Amino acid sequence: MMAYCKYNGIGVIPWSPLAAGVLARPLGTETTRLLTTIGSVFEKKVIGGDATIINRVEELAKRRNCQMCQIALAWTAAKVTSPIIGANSVQRLRESLIRGLELTAEEMAYLEEPYETKVVRGHA
Repeated sequence: MMAYCKYNGIGVIPWSPLAAGVLARPLGTETTRLLTTIGSVFEKKVIGGDATIINRVEELAKRRNCQMCQIALAWTAAKVTSPIIGANSVQRLRESLIRGLELTAEEMAYLEEPYETKVVRGHA
């Protein structure tokens, strides 16, 4: 979709670029939000290359000495200008600041390599 939109000059404003927090913390971390969505349509299932991507986000965050959410948002910022991050606290908003954090082409490719196309949810 991104290539199509770029080719046709269509702007994209992604909703929840942190995948409801999945890209903001190590794989397997339990949160109240995560636990309350299990079995519902809001549950974020880790499938395909998702686990590898999450682990790579964590690895790059450790290497860059920053938060996982900042790595994910730096990737997003390289693709679009106006993501809707949905911060639910001042702390989360502060953690989402990525001023001066840019990923290298190698880091971008490293994060993108295991991605597998997803089926669109919520549409018939």
